[in-house]
Amino acid sequence: MLLKGIGNPSISKITDGVYAIIDLYHPAEGAGTNAGFIIDQGNVVVIDSGMSVASGQFIWSQILKINDKIDHVTLILTHHHSDHVFGMRVFKEKGAKIIAHQKIVEPLKIGGRGYKEFIVKQCQITEEQGDEIFGDVRFFEPDKLIQNDLRLRIGDMILVVLATPGHVVDELCVYHAQSKTLFAGDTIYEGMPLTTRFGGINEWKEWIDQLDRLKQLKIDTICPGHGKLCSKEIIDVNINFLKQKCDGL
Repeated sequence: MLLKGIGNPSISKITDGVYAIIDLYHPAEGAGTNAGFIIDQGNVVVIDSGMSVASGQFIWSQILKINDKIDHVTLILTHHHSDHVFGMRVFKEKGAKIIAHQKIVEPLKIGGRGYKEFIVKQCQITEEQGDEIFGDVRFFEPDKLIQNDLRLRIGDMILVVLATPGHVVDELCVYHAQSKTLFAGDTIYEGMPLTTRFGGINEWKEWIDQLDRLKQLKIDTICPGHGKLCSKEIIDVNINFLKQKCDGL
């Protein structure tokens, strides 16, 4: 049963302390949004917050099922698109430190309702329906804005936040070397065509360069922005799709 603003999500344990949330709400048929989190003792790092307050609450409920004594919350936003950021208030209200690319600020229109109103119009629904689905969406200026790769240590967790522009200019991935897991945001898609409408051939070539860079990592599991958990081989599928787009122009 699809719940308003939540979708039909499932939680997948990748390894101890590393989890993916698959198929959160998305208005496009078959394009559910993914998120993830990594827990180490009282610390949790959340990657993306879903497309609604309800999605954010669902992610938080899954965290508490695993560890109900969370002392420190970090939220990393892979990019500014609504299906990855509309649930951010849930984590900010838990005291989260938010990390994002510096170019996320303008698209989010920090502090205003304009972004939500735009998405409501794009979905061709009423304002009331938008409130039911998305909830009381609020944006917060990230606590740390980055431009380049960042090595992040939180407790005993070591993560690398990778700047991977292509899908959009503020795209990030999160790599957890210990479990060989990549939370890829929309740098990687599984089981569906890549969304390329936010750029042209120059952006697609940059995207290919970033995918080639990701291939150098030791990866066992990828949590893509959309689709199922997958292996490293999916990177070449994404590269070939983009190369065909470039060759078709």
